[in-house]
Amino acid sequence: MEGWIKLHRGLLEWEWYDEPNVFRLFLHCILKANHSDKSWRGSVIKRGEFVTSLQNLSNETKLSVQQVRTCLKKLTNELTIKSTSQHTVIQVVKYNEYQDDNKQSNKRVTNEQQTNNKQITTTKNDKNNNNSILSFDDFWNLYDFKVGSKTKLEKKYASISEQDRQKIKNHVPMYIASQPKKQFRKRPATYLNNESWNDEIVGQEKVEQDKKWLERNSKDVGTVRDIF
Repeated sequence: MEGWIKLHRGLLEWEWYDEPNVFRLFLHCILKANHSDKSWRGSVIKRGEFVTSLQNLSNETKLSVQQVRTCLKKLTNELTIKSTSQHTVIQVVKYNEYQDDNKQSNKRVTNEQQTNNKQITTTKNDKNNNNSILSFDDFWNLYDFKVGSKTKLEKKYASISEQDRQKIKNHVPMYIASQPKKQFRKRPATYLNNESWNDEIVGQEKVEQDKKWLERNSKDVGTVRDIF
């Protein structure tokens, strides 16, 4: 016989790996199995199958016939045995999984690539459809007053409708222009929780006047910052 077989490292975790006789017989069966369908005495011996007998297996593996029988009993999940009056055919159940040929591998890779390309196209289309919607990261960077828990704010932002996010996108630049000093802007949490995108933009001069009055009449400067 010519050619070679593939062995996956997962075999190290196989339940019979540390049973020398069982492992030897199983590996022998993989080596003996047909790589493609073949005709034998009027029968088709399919890929993953081979014709043998207990005595042949004993001779080829140097195990006794009784040892071969014992090993085969342990390999009932791995091997299928079909016996007739003339011969015995053993099938390696997962041969195709163990020994992918190039055509099967290429087909699988092609299918995976097509799936990935479809996912990429879908994602790209979704992004194009959502270009007009302000993402949380865009809001966070645009607002540029990075206080409070970003994780909590992101969850809050996720609950806001796309229509309101569009309003936020339009409102924030005007709000920032009216309040360029970010330390005096509303905290992001306050802005989102109070739906401040619906508020009327107050002129900068009026904001400064109100802020100075509050600072003169409040001992807690933090309160002033929360309000604005």
